[in-house]
Amino acid sequence: MAKQENNGSMVTVGSRSLPLYPLVIGFLGLLNAILILTAIVIGIYCGKVSEESAPDQITAQGLIIEVKQLQIMQTEAVKAQKEAEQAVEKELREHQQLKLLLGLNKTLIDSIQRSHEVLQVERATLKSDLSDIRESCGRCQSGWLLLNTSCYFHGKSASNPGRQNWQDSRSDCIRRGADLAVINSLEEQLDLFEFLPKMDPKIRPWWSTQGGFWIGLTDIQTKGQWVWVNNVTLQNPGYWIIDEPTSARETEEQHCVAFINLKNPRKTFFDDPCEVQREWLCEMEPKM
Repeated sequence: MAKQENNGSMVTVGSRSLPLYPLVIGFLGLLNAILILTAIVIGIYCGKVSEESAPDQITAQGLIIEVKQLQIMQTEAVKAQKEAEQAVEKELREHQQLKLLLGLNKTLIDSIQRSHEVLQVERATLKSDLSDIRESCGRCQSGWLLLNTSCYFHGKSASNPGRQNWQDSRSDCIRRGADLAVINSLEEQLDLFEFLPKMDPKIRPWWSTQGGFWIGLTDIQTKGQWVWVNNVTLQNPGYWIIDEPTSARETEEQHCVAFINLKNPRKTFFDDPCEVQREWLCEMEPKM
């Protein structure tokens, strides 16, 4: 049992007397050490708690920020989608307008093409008419040719490969204000020989091809007496092919005359049945 002396400088502990002040200082130092250790322990614990709670606080804050960013991104995406839809609708409208415009352009181009074709045909016709006018000095109709002092038309029938019998050929000429050709002179004969298409003289028999052109000479009224359609009798020997005419010596009725170009311009006439279908030659006086 410790006994404290009254002088206050010594403390008796059991049988030993110890100084008072060093003991108090030691005790206070120990207590201080305990307090420091306790503070350290508490600090370490609080630090651990703070470290354990901080990640949770950071994650929550990050999530809030990310949510806000996602909301902003969503708003921007919705806005971009609407803008894209509007742009697509605009493109579709422009496409429809362009398609309509292309259709109108195609229709216009087709119309222009047809008009161009019509103009080409008209141009060719006018060019042909102009050529005819130049050749005939405007004195013959379009499609007719001026030779010397007459206008001539080379007739062809579309219904029967360009051919008609003698009477139908004459009727066609009369409808045109003309008649079958009447050859009045050697000059006219030579002109026609040069103008009319030539036929290969090696073709035999040439009459079987229905070659040649009906002209206005016949002996229908009196056999063997050849008369032109203007009622003028053939005065000169005519420009008969060798062994023509044949109507005077053959039983077959061959009363109409055709003109054919073979080789000799003075030998172009031959007689044949009037029912045979051939091309024909019309003649009319030119305009003054």
